[in-house]
Amino acid sequence: MRITFFCPISQRPVGGIKVIYRLAELCDELLGKSGEARVLHPNQPWVHHDWFESRVKFSKGFFGPRWVGKLSFCDIGDMFSHLRDIVILPETWVRKYGVQLAQRKIPFAILVQNGYMLEKGNRVELDASFAAAKLIFSVSEDTSACIRQAFPFASNKVRRLWLHVDSARFKPAQKKENLISYMPRKLPHHAKLWNFFTAAHLPNNWKTQVIDGQDEQGVATHLARSKIFLSMGYLEGLGLPPIEAALAGNLVLGYTGEGGREYWQNPLFHEIPHGDLLGFARKTLELLPLAESLNADSLNDAREVLANKFSEKAHRTSVENFLNDLIT
Repeated sequence: MRITFFCPISQRPVGGIKVIYRLAELCDELLGKSGEARVLHPNQPWVHHDWFESRVKFSKGFFGPRWVGKLSFCDIGDMFSHLRDIVILPETWVRKYGVQLAQRKIPFAILVQNGYMLEKGNRVELDASFAAAKLIFSVSEDTSACIRQAFPFASNKVRRLWLHVDSARFKPAQKKENLISYMPRKLPHHAKLWNFFTAAHLPNNWKTQVIDGQDEQGVATHLARSKIFLSMGYLEGLGLPPIEAALAGNLVLGYTGEGGREYWQNPLFHEIPHGDLLGFARKTLELLPLAESLNADSLNDAREVLANKFSEKAHRTSVENFLNDLIT
């Protein structure tokens, strides 16, 4: 058996790519001698994202032209066999490949990391693809709800994937600094306005720290030193940076991205309604005394609960269950 994870590429670090790589690695391990799991970057076999540690195996594939509302080189031809292959598609590529796989009777599943990106493509083809998929892997409660709302006929196919965030890597430094860290990539205008509204009030003993374009270890190092992390994600299935920041001993302030609601709890997390930038600035300033008085030990119990929720054991068990359902 051969399981192939279709994976986009990005010029910048993107958490969803790391999730796909790690899934493929674990599936390959779990299959053992009975099969293999690999990652495929269609038409770009030279790509290997290296901003995080990975031992993933790769497949190579060059596809022909096909019309999907626009010309796209996504015709899979006869690359896959219904006798030996299972394909895992990201939700953003269902329109490109779902109908093709169904027509060729190639078993496939869909990995949904963002329930707010399910609408990409022709509705008829999306419905046909979700109807034909063997299973649908979902990264959060909110994502599962989005899938069931959009494709109610596929509700019984949804399986929860528990992501793993490494609490041994994302942990507080021995000495914290008065740093407010944030990642401006997704909502740069919000980051700019937050800076504008806090500039006249931020005490001289506090500084801001932009985290952008760093590898996994670089992000962990930055988060270990800071005391407050600003979450500026927008409609995400399950944003990983807020979890990483909290495990690293930060108070996390900002947007849940909707998917984060299932873990967004005090004392680690403080929610700001999306777009309330004045409230965002004011709440940050309000939290400064609390952040100065806290030490890493005072957050240990909450960090432990969060680490257990996104533990390696929970992740492995969810993938084992998914594989068992997928290959039977």
